[in-house]
Amino acid sequence: MSKYKYFPIIKTRDAELRCFEHIKSDIFDKILPIYELTKSRKSLKAPDGDIFRRMQQIKKIQNGRPFILDLTTDEKYINPQIKQLLSEQDGFWNWRHFFNESHRDLNIIPMVHIYEDDDRGFEEVINFVRNVSSYKQNLAVRLPYELNEDEIVYYLEPIINNLSEDCKLYVFLDAGYIRKDAKESLHDISKTFIRSARAVNRFARKIDDLVILSTSFPSSPATEGGHDSDGSFIIYEESIYHTVKKELNNIKYGDYASINTEQIEMKGGTFVPRIDIALKDGDTFIYKRYRRNEGSYIRCAKEILTDPRYMNYHGWSDEEILSASEDNPSGISPAYWISVRMHYYITTRVNLRSLY
Repeated sequence: MSKYKYFPIIKTRDAELRCFEHIKSDIFDKILPIYELTKSRKSLKAPDGDIFRRMQQIKKIQNGRPFILDLTTDEKYINPQIKQLLSEQDGFWNWRHFFNESHRDLNIIPMVHIYEDDDRGFEEVINFVRNVSSYKQNLAVRLPYELNEDEIVYYLEPIINNLSEDCKLYVFLDAGYIRKDAKESLHDISKTFIRSARAVNRFARKIDDLVILSTSFPSSPATEGGHDSDGSFIIYEESIYHTVKKELNNIKYGDYASINTEQIEMKGGTFVPRIDIALKDGDTFIYKRYRRNEGSYIRCAKEILTDPRYMNYHGWSDEEILSASEDNPSGISPAYWISVRMHYYITTRVNLRSLY
């Protein structure tokens, strides 16, 4: 098992990267992030959103630390460059050239991309694994968490069998957004994770870490919390992790860093200012939410600071909340406060994982 305590997976959008720019070294050293590469903002020079700009941002953020690099398949965030990297031709030649030539100065752990129901594609996966594992110490693969044992063996065995002797795998079992199901059956989700993880453990000799991934951050916290201006809601991925961990001690924790994977992009003027923080117990989010004519982010921040449940970790997110409470918010957009929420949340996850 590796030294890493926490595995956040994020898309390389402005809000997420802004958060990661401000994570302190003592926290960052304990996490291994998974960046799902997306296009950058469109510009006159790059109407499709150049991915090389995103890679330069990642390089600055990581500062030599290792990270896992994945590629988005979401139509909202993909562009022709990414589609080219996803091509399986010649053992994913474009993908290999991207991380081993164009960005060889970065400490990249590449994601293995699997094509379902495509025999030729799977042959190319094997070619990719053989080639890349000859010079990389680690590869990563992400699988749906609900695969049965036979399916997990079907996908993992060819990868494991074609790794070089010195290369190991990070395996992620991904449930995506779980809130709509978690309300009904945390037990069933946990049971499915346990079943899948046991199947993966057949290959434990070649696996560095086995990580479960999910997110339960709601698309509408106020609806979930039941109150317009002040409420709370449960972080389901924590309880699922603890249930799985009781059965399988080698499991590690990952999530989407408080991002809702089904989130709706906010249009200007349609949002209500809101600040969310995760509580020290790890199981709960609280929020303060006030319309612009009721005090906006300034009032939200003041209410957070006077809430006895708030804990000051003396990080960037705390500084931003304090600054806003003093009538000087650094940002007044939802995306900016998503960055603040993520930063505070990541701090709480690392602190929690350090307890076990």
